[in-house]
Amino acid sequence: MTPEATDAPHALEVFKEAMASLASGVAVVTGVDPDSGPCGMTVTSIASYSAKPPSVIVCVDESTRSYRGMTEGEYFAVHLLSEDQPDVARLFASKVDDKFEQCESVAGPHGLQLIADSLATLICRKSFVAKHGDHAIVIGTVVDGSVEDRQPLVYWRREFSGRR
Repeated sequence: MTPEATDAPHALEVFKEAMASLASGVAVVTGVDPDSGPCGMTVTSIASYSAKPPSVIVCVDESTRSYRGMTEGEYFAVHLLSEDQPDVARLFASKVDDKFEQCESVAGPHGLQLIADSLATLICRKSFVAKHGDHAIVIGTVVDGSVEDRQPLVYWRREFSGRR
């Protein structure tokens, strides 16, 4: 495929539909904005990156309010959501200002707010940021965390569901 073909409007629509067809786990990533304090956003573009050192990769849209907190802060937390947390996913995908006041969270290390009842929480030290298109790719080294015995929240074809 030539570069010109990927610039076609049809390619964008095919891309969006294909990505919507990829079932994905759902996470809320929280950080600390240097000016406004704790911030967070819902992501599905997250993956393990390396086992040595244990690392994750998160893709962050530059138009989000949390962009600076994720790209400029030293630490961030990844909360893999459980199947009973679709409201938390919707809350952190919204433009609501007081997200942490509308869900159960606790103060964690490095000024991070931690979301309660997540399937897993990973505390990460930012190790690399690269800009590509309208997103930044953020790599974090896992420095702490926890895993609970819960079922995952899944996002598929623009809807949330449990794994069943």
